[in-house]
Amino acid sequence: MSLFDLSKSEPVGAGKFAPAGSVVDAELAKMVSGYKRTIASRYRSLGPDELDELPPGALFVSPKIDGELWFLVVEGDELGLVAPNGKVLVGDLPVLVEARKLVLPRAKGRLVLAGELFAVRKGGRPRVGDLAKAMGGGASADVERIGFHVFDLLSGGDGTNPGPMPEYAERLAAMRRLCEGGKRLQCIRTEEVTGAERVRELFAEWAEGGKGEGVVARSKDLGRIHKIKPFFTLDAAVVAFTVRTDEPTQVRSLLLAVMKENGQFQIIGSCGNMGSGELRSELFTKLSSDVIPSGYSHASSSGALFQFVKPSMVVEVKVTDLQAEDSDGKNIKRMVLELGANAERWLAVAPMTGVSILHPVLERVRDDKSVNPVDVRAGQVLERVFLEDVDKKAERVELPKSEVLDRRVWTKVTKGQTAVRKLLVWKTNKDGVDPRFSPFVVQWTDYSAGRKDPLQREVRRAPSLDAARAIAETMVTENVKKGWNEV
Repeated sequence: MSLFDLSKSEPVGAGKFAPAGSVVDAELAKMVSGYKRTIASRYRSLGPDELDELPPGALFVSPKIDGELWFLVVEGDELGLVAPNGKVLVGDLPVLVEARKLVLPRAKGRLVLAGELFAVRKGGRPRVGDLAKAMGGGASADVERIGFHVFDLLSGGDGTNPGPMPEYAERLAAMRRLCEGGKRLQCIRTEEVTGAERVRELFAEWAEGGKGEGVVARSKDLGRIHKIKPFFTLDAAVVAFTVRTDEPTQVRSLLLAVMKENGQFQIIGSCGNMGSGELRSELFTKLSSDVIPSGYSHASSSGALFQFVKPSMVVEVKVTDLQAEDSDGKNIKRMVLELGANAERWLAVAPMTGVSILHPVLERVRDDKSVNPVDVRAGQVLERVFLEDVDKKAERVELPKSEVLDRRVWTKVTKGQTAVRKLLVWKTNKDGVDPRFSPFVVQWTDYSAGRKDPLQREVRRAPSLDAARAIAETMVTENVKKGWNEV
């Protein structure tokens, strides 16, 4: 039985491209989809000035190529390139012709090699957008430019070592043997070094000054992986803020957005690293007077709700990277917002493919810039990631109204004060339209005026009506005791 379903494939050069979900072998599909999630938990990003934080001991250092994670899969006479989401490339693409000539005869068992699929460009280093361009055009696609550099081995091996290979040094040696003689298909260039100084030298040689995307340093003994990339900056509009619980007149974090050509705003993430308390107080003074209502709620990682403001402040943030995919290889969706009449209220439009900023640090408030589609343009993200629709207008989707299924209220009078507990169960009717919504929601509200925190809420999602009812029953049993009277 074939590993791939090519029934929906389309031509790409002399090969075929099959869409997401075309890996039909369940074990293989699970392996490639789970790899990125597993490896992502081991990654740590560092800037060039943070290399002294690298662990001691031997490190395997490689250049980081700006492409996409794919896997070369070989089993018997079957060979193809597979993406984490199940997209497949097969046929006579030049890179696969090399793989069939070099790797297939040497492979043992089911061989799965992880690597970076990229497209070379004239006069500069590869960029992730080059790959999409090289694969476009159907049978006329410019596939001669496509290369694949292997950096890990997931399963299988070769005649010298058929696997498994728990140590990276073993896997690296096998990858070099498997890819020996390749031009478009190669094992990633790798040096074994000791100490941060040599890593610093390699970073200068491979990446500094825009020569490359960065370098990757794998710890020989600890299994940790460090990505070292040049920091770069973005100018973004501040659309909301949270405050410190212990210092309510200081900003804790800023919610940032970039602006599309049509005037819509798209969130890119939040920044809480902004230095001194004095700056946090200044930001609070400026932003608190600009608070406006919002039809969209956004919570911080700690659960605090952002207060939305008029978009009048531009900040410059330094980030280590942008991500356009999550650890499962799925496109990141970010909410697009627009201002209502007279710019007095934020309106949620729809989530669209976007980015997340990594390790942002506030550099400065840009008083010399204003919030407009040029100074905080969405196109800034194209310097790091490829997004086809970065300036496409988001269209508002009218979602069905929710339906309340159960509402119960209890009260209790203690020392002249009335405490209230409330159960609410509703059907969202939105799960078929927007995957952010679960089919059912259960909320428990607990209000007691005598507490330090008078109003407390617990919200639970439920996949079915039976599950929602079970959650509701448990909430009632645990919270409604003697002395409470149902209203």
